[in-house]
Amino acid sequence: MTTYLIASNEMMCRILARRMEGQDIPTPVRWHGPEWLLDGDPVPLRMPSIDNPDATEPVPGQPVEMALVDCSGVPGDPRALLDRVRARLAPRRWLVLSDALDAPLMAHAALLGANGCLAVPAPVELVCAAATLVWAGGQCFPRSALSLLRSLHPHTAHAGLAPAAHFIHAARVSPDGSTAIG
Repeated sequence: MTTYLIASNEMMCRILARRMEGQDIPTPVRWHGPEWLLDGDPVPLRMPSIDNPDATEPVPGQPVEMALVDCSGVPGDPRALLDRVRARLAPRRWLVLSDALDAPLMAHAALLGANGCLAVPAPVELVCAAATLVWAGGQCFPRSALSLLRSLHPHTAHAGLAPAAHFIHAARVSPDGSTAIG
């Protein structure tokens, strides 16, 4: 089992790859730039180096276990990178990182099956904790995603919908608005 880290920030990749090796996620942690996932586009041939021995690795032919995708600094629409990750890697679990985490990006990631979104820059410990949570089967979305969910599922009842199709409110909500217990 392998974890793939897709990001254009080489320094972040180095630090996260080292830190994540000690986490409870699939190892080894392989890292690549977003250009690694381009379909048929000529990517300069890279030689393995001490900095990134994974540079020449081919895109796997089967779905991968875990992926962390950083959309920060990606030219154009970051949703296109998420589409490529889903199409080329088909990760079982994945976490999206972005410096411009807005509602359309979070919704697109969630619709593609991402297990979480995290705004960066963030402490390395937070990214590793979010990745561990996602690998364990949890979800990690910003609080603003909850307001997005509420806007998509208004509180008013719609005629003709079965009761199970309505948005179900959490039975216990703490003063800070979270539904976490314990």
